[in-house]
Amino acid sequence: MAQAILLDVEDALEERLRVRASRNGRTLEAEVRAILAEAESGVPEQVLAGAPGRGTGEKGFGDLMYERFKDIGLKQDEVRRFDAGIAEFNSEWEMGLPDFEQDEYEKTQSKK
Repeated sequence: MAQAILLDVEDALEERLRVRASRNGRTLEAEVRAILAEAESGVPEQVLAGAPGRGTGEKGFGDLMYERFKDIGLKQDEVRRFDAGIAEFNSEWEMGLPDFEQDEYEKTQSKK
């Protein structure tokens, strides 16, 4: 496998690449390889691989959040307080929620 050494890379550019690599869950070297491969192919990597993390073994944000919080859950009292808060928010919302079951819900009057 070939190796490439980049000399005289500006500090600001290196920092932007490190941030981009971190955001994509890669090392700096892996990010540079991905950029080169994308530039060579002319097709963005996301188009080739689908959504970030798909087909690469990497987990997406939703999967990571699910794994982190799946065993925590809400207690019944917390669910009740959450539902009450949502109901209070909806009752104070000036526009109101449309009744999509109605034939012509666009004509539903607001609560104003």
